[in-house]
Amino acid sequence: MALTTLRTPILGASVLVSFLLLFPVLGLAQSSELESLRATVKGMEQQMQKALERIDQLEKEKATTSARVGQVEKSVQGVQSAPSLFNPAIGMVIDTTAEHRGKAGGNFNLRAAELGLSASVDPYARGYAFINGNNEGVEVEEAAAFTTALPWNLTAKGGRFFGDFGRLPKYHQDALPFVNFPLSIDRMIGGESQADGAELYYLFPTPFFLRATIGGYNKLGAENERIDNTKLRSESQFTYLGRLQSYFDLTDNHSVEIGSSLAYTPSVRIPGDASGGNRTLAGIDLTYRYQPLGSTLYQGLTWGSEFYANSERFPTDDVAKRQRSFGGYSYAELKLNKNWSTGFLVDYAPIIENPRQRTIGYSPFLTWQISEFNRVRFQYSYLNNNFRADKAENGNQFFLQWTTVMGVDTHGFRVR
Repeated sequence: MALTTLRTPILGASVLVSFLLLFPVLGLAQSSELESLRATVKGMEQQMQKALERIDQLEKEKATTSARVGQVEKSVQGVQSAPSLFNPAIGMVIDTTAEHRGKAGGNFNLRAAELGLSASVDPYARGYAFINGNNEGVEVEEAAAFTTALPWNLTAKGGRFFGDFGRLPKYHQDALPFVNFPLSIDRMIGGESQADGAELYYLFPTPFFLRATIGGYNKLGAENERIDNTKLRSESQFTYLGRLQSYFDLTDNHSVEIGSSLAYTPSVRIPGDASGGNRTLAGIDLTYRYQPLGSTLYQGLTWGSEFYANSERFPTDDVAKRQRSFGGYSYAELKLNKNWSTGFLVDYAPIIENPRQRTIGYSPFLTWQISEFNRVRFQYSYLNNNFRADKAENGNQFFLQWTTVMGVDTHGFRVR
């Protein structure tokens, strides 16, 4: 009984001592297992990170490959359409009239068979040309190039072109709102403002359109025969031009375009005037347009006016005398609908060699715009001279004009 009693405490003490001795060993085993699990998880995280990075890399490579494929497809398409890219846009305007000029009689007149070419030269320049054939022969009416990528809002042009003088003088005759150029343009400028030379344009960074032009030419005016376009000349015999032009909206329905031009020739060599005096030709043009928002673009009113002042020396009785002349035109055109418009032109045209001699013209006109490429116009003109003039520039005149466009016309039937 005593032995049993003693054995029990000894057995309990032995179990306690054994547990105390084995506990650190069990703790060490659990700690080692946790470290192993942590290492395994960390390795899996690293593998996962590498897998994600690889996926990102593959997606980037796929995007790059798709972009390259797109570039190749565009290149193939560009090669397939290369012939049309390298060919210029080509068009032809045929402008004919049936005319009856009072006592002078009448005829059918091929005024222009005008071939137009236009194309980009490269990313920095563009070129165009107009070759015109009529009853008087064939001539290069315009052949010029202009820049498309100059800094500071600048554009340069060189070759043969219509100088930036006035408003209507720099447009082709078939693009006018009436049949003929006003006599004031013919007499004071020399018809279309054709010039061989160069121009530089600057577009002002204003909230409205404002552009300045400076230019230098052999002469100004296609029919200006007082100056030889082919002979060499000194700097004082060139014609220099400056122009300022602006456009702005008065309201949603009303707009105004205004411009001022000055052409100056320091020395004009005219037979009979050895001293060679200077010539100053100034002009101001104003255009008002009413375009109601509630109607189509084919309805509205345009009123345009242009006034000139010329100062030049002319030989008179073996003595050179300076003559100052003033002239210009004003017209209004009412667009009734897409196909029909009508208007009236008033013209005051002095003879610059003798400004006391002048012609006043009155011309109502009616236009039938059959389509964008086909137009018929009727015009009646009455010219009143205060001097004995050529029969063709006096009295009643009737014109029936037919203008057609084939292909791509680079100036077209412009809105005036």
